[in-house]
Amino acid sequence: MKSILKIIKATFLGGILFLVPLVVLLVFLEKGYGIVQKTTLPLVNSFPKVNVLGIAIQELIGILIIIIICLLAGLLAKTVIAKNLVQKLEEGILSFVPGYSFMKSMNENILGFESNENLKVILVPTDAGLQFAFLIEQISEEKFTVFIPDAPNPWSGSVVFVEKKDIQDIDITQKQALACIRKLGYGSGELLKNKL
Repeated sequence: MKSILKIIKATFLGGILFLVPLVVLLVFLEKGYGIVQKTTLPLVNSFPKVNVLGIAIQELIGILIIIIICLLAGLLAKTVIAKNLVQKLEEGILSFVPGYSFMKSMNENILGFESNENLKVILVPTDAGLQFAFLIEQISEEKFTVFIPDAPNPWSGSVVFVEKKDIQDIDITQKQALACIRKLGYGSGELLKNKL
């Protein structure tokens, strides 16, 4: 009974951690769209009331402006000044948010961005056998902090402290490991061939 409750709790928390960034993104886009619509209203009032595929011209202009703003923000994000600002925010504030670094790294991998901070994928022994884990940091010469993600939702899992002798290096990327975890191990035969 305890294990069932633990599974339900882990799944529920994993679902929340998965949904929170999506909800924040939707709220951000909705608020941005509302602001853009208010600013474009005087401009489009001079246009004839035209619908294109059932969408009013004001809505089309609003969507176009949001796309342009996102593209400009993406270009700005590539500048050295913006990268330094984000780094200072992450080191000063966001690093204190539990799981931020791991979620950021996972989101970058899910979206296909190459992160400079890819976590090293390892295998660690558990009661059930070897499991994928991500090497978080070295505590001492012989002790390491690792994160063992749950399947199919790698947003939840366990932080464990393991000895160096229990860590088995494996030559796969974080993106490959996450994909295998989300697919409940499907494709692991090919992924781990000649590696175990």
